[in-house]
Amino acid sequence: MIKIIFIIFSLVSVSCNKTKQVKVTEVKEIVPLIEDSYVYYPVKDNQIKVNLNKPQKASLFDYFSHIELIPLETSDNILIGYCEEIIHYQNRYYIFDRNSLSIHVFDDTGKFIFKISKHGQGPGEYIDITSMIINPFTGNIDLTGLGNIYSYDLSGKYIKTLFRPENSSGYYWNFIPVNANLYVCYVGMSLDPYKINYYDVGKNTIIRKEYEDDILLNTYFFVSTNSHTPFYEYHGKWYFYRFVDNTTYEVGTDSLKPAYTWNFGKLNYDAKNLNLPNKPSSISMLPYKINLQGQNNRYLLAQIALKNSKADTGVYLIYDKSIDECKYIEYFTEQVDFLPRKVTNEFALSWCDHGTLEKYVSEGMLNENNRQKFRDLVNAKEEMNPVIIKYFFK
Repeated sequence: MIKIIFIIFSLVSVSCNKTKQVKVTEVKEIVPLIEDSYVYYPVKDNQIKVNLNKPQKASLFDYFSHIELIPLETSDNILIGYCEEIIHYQNRYYIFDRNSLSIHVFDDTGKFIFKISKHGQGPGEYIDITSMIINPFTGNIDLTGLGNIYSYDLSGKYIKTLFRPENSSGYYWNFIPVNANLYVCYVGMSLDPYKINYYDVGKNTIIRKEYEDDILLNTYFFVSTNSHTPFYEYHGKWYFYRFVDNTTYEVGTDSLKPAYTWNFGKLNYDAKNLNLPNKPSSISMLPYKINLQGQNNRYLLAQIALKNSKADTGVYLIYDKSIDECKYIEYFTEQVDFLPRKVTNEFALSWCDHGTLEKYVSEGMLNENNRQKFRDLVNAKEEMNPVIIKYFFK
């Protein structure tokens, strides 16, 4: 049985991270870095040691001050089939609906604003979408599908299409802009084993390929992958990770550079040396899979599927970068699931289907305002759009 592991590293809100508020003498020789009047902590020795043999007790409220629910407006014309991705940008939520190949935009309260739904083969239209991002260099909404990149402004107006260059490794599954003229693209299932392509927009060509995948893993990409993007952003930098690789990489403008490595002791493995049978079921034979990562000034997160686990609901690891200390938690005392899909210095962002809300939060975990939202959602007779859950750090 597969067990999901969340590795969470304690966060510090940007708004309260000023240097004068940090007592460095209490940090056990972990030296904080100071930049722009804020303190943040690096991963000590670029290695995270995890002991899975000593579970400890913890409450979500050891780390979070409160939880906010944001129900997304629902009507016959505003229906989200499957929420693949949510981006919070300039007081709006941009939601990628994988089922309808649409981008739904809501304000901070969950009120619907507009959507991008351009399925077709004409100008400004797309046949497929696999990921979405807000491009900080252009201020546009960028979508990718079948290796093409489609750009729309923040009101949903079509801007342009960048067609996949002939020398790419295959269709881009995910992508990030690293400067105004360069995208780094993650390639899905392809005969070319190189998963990372550097796409020069001006030259309309791939100028670099790297990160060669194992043949088995590359062949069964759609079996082995997960719906989470393999990129995350932290402190102005982008990071890339692969579910079978203990090392997470900083994405540079010219190459990937190792940033930090997970050390699971005797459970560590090299996917290329496992010699697994060449069939889809072999993916389930992996000792673990790193499905989700993210970090901020004090926390670093990972979701891991672990083979031969007795628990269904998952376990959690909480590593405090400021003191180089890790907690292994099988269950939070609240007995709910926790899936931090996005991490900022202020909050962890998650979402769930309306019908599964009680798996992630209970009424007793909420303040009065959010308790009323919870009651309304639980007692709703019709299925509603997904619910955004924001966990605010102390």
